[in-house]
Amino acid sequence: MHARYAERLMRRAPTRPLTRLLTPLVFTGLMTAQAAPPSSASVPTSTLTVPVTVPLAGVQGAANARVPLEFARLNEERAFLGGLLRVTLTGTVTRSGHVQVQALPDGSGLRVSVPIRAAFRAEPGGAGAFLARDFGGEATVALTLVPTVTPDWEADVTVRGEATWTDPLSVELTPGVRVSVQSLVDAQVRAQLDALAAQVRTSVREQARLRERAGTLWARAQQPWTLPTPDAAYARVTPLTLGVSPFRFTTDALKVTLGTQLRLDAGLGRAPTQATRPLPALRRIEPLTPDVHLRVPARLPYPELSAAATREAARRTLTLPVPTSPTLRVTGVTLTPQGSQLNAAVNLRIVGPLGLNLNATTDVRGTPTLNAGGQVLTLTDVTVTTRREGLTGRVLAWLADARAQAYVRQAARVDLNPHLATALTTLQRRLPFTPAPGITLTGQVGTLRLTGLNVTPDALIVTAEATGTLGAYVQVE
Repeated sequence: MHARYAERLMRRAPTRPLTRLLTPLVFTGLMTAQAAPPSSASVPTSTLTVPVTVPLAGVQGAANARVPLEFARLNEERAFLGGLLRVTLTGTVTRSGHVQVQALPDGSGLRVSVPIRAAFRAEPGGAGAFLARDFGGEATVALTLVPTVTPDWEADVTVRGEATWTDPLSVELTPGVRVSVQSLVDAQVRAQLDALAAQVRTSVREQARLRERAGTLWARAQQPWTLPTPDAAYARVTPLTLGVSPFRFTTDALKVTLGTQLRLDAGLGRAPTQATRPLPALRRIEPLTPDVHLRVPARLPYPELSAAATREAARRTLTLPVPTSPTLRVTGVTLTPQGSQLNAAVNLRIVGPLGLNLNATTDVRGTPTLNAGGQVLTLTDVTVTTRREGLTGRVLAWLADARAQAYVRQAARVDLNPHLATALTTLQRRLPFTPAPGITLTGQVGTLRLTGLNVTPDALIVTAEATGTLGAYVQVE
């Protein structure tokens, strides 16, 4: 009887806006365990790199250790003036300083130069003995070497152009008879320069160890990652390309970067094993910067979501816009999957004067959807149905009111910002992190935002994307 009296009072009450009740679906542990990974069709590619540096001092040292001091030796007789003058030429060409290996100013290659000293004697025979001369001097001979990479992933250098003499040495024995040191020993000097180029090639190859490092990068790029999450989660790695950048030069080093682009597909549980693909064919690429696009799945069990939603909703009440202003309070929320949708069974209690104390259950059903910022979960295509058991027609009318319907719909809105902030702190605290042997994940996580979700029979699976300056570095000795 008291309940019917209260209904009559409420029917005569003026209307006023309903207070919004927000019931966040709190989840614990943004990154937890045990489910299949979500679709990765839109996952951006990540990049792993291995910078390779070949100090020019090491190349120069190796060249100096292996190139002999004597570059050429001559002891022969030559005829001039149509055979009228025969001259015996003797002497040597020796190194007068260290081999120098330097980058060209335009960065197109290496200049390998050798300072030499030539000491020769020309002794004409017969009546021309008085024309005997000692001649020679100093000069520098140089080659231009262009670094490259062979099809089998080895660093190499090729010779560009002929050897040049900075000071072509010669002597004039008699008018019209000029003897050139370069012409006398050019073949021998060139042979020594070819040997020097081979030494530089060997040194560059040995110090770069490009094929070894490419193989290490490629193998490590295919390892599943263990993610820095509170519970077991992983990223399956799909390597897409492997390439080498153009060579770059500094004043003291030759540099090149190996890079692989890959896709990281997040999953829950333990990382699966996967076969290692062989080293692909050589591919030249532009320089790459380490860059990781990390997406992490989270399993949100429905009992945990229900308990969290209940705790949050119990803190709020709604004053109904009817006489005596009875209050509406949520006493429980039970979330269950309904195909690809979620159903929130919201248990309500209406309490008012004159002994008004009614219980009701309203089902809010809809498709879980993320907002544009990826931080708020809502339900779209919502239907709200109040169960009729134990309720009068008047109470059903109250709950069917458009304002009450809006209130119930708002209860399905999920603000995940506080929990994303907690997860963000946890993730950042664990960096740097080793997701796989030989790989270090480091950087700064700016935000975490949800990019996808999937309704499964025992949990809601969401995918969180880390944005910021994450990079992964491959450690190669």
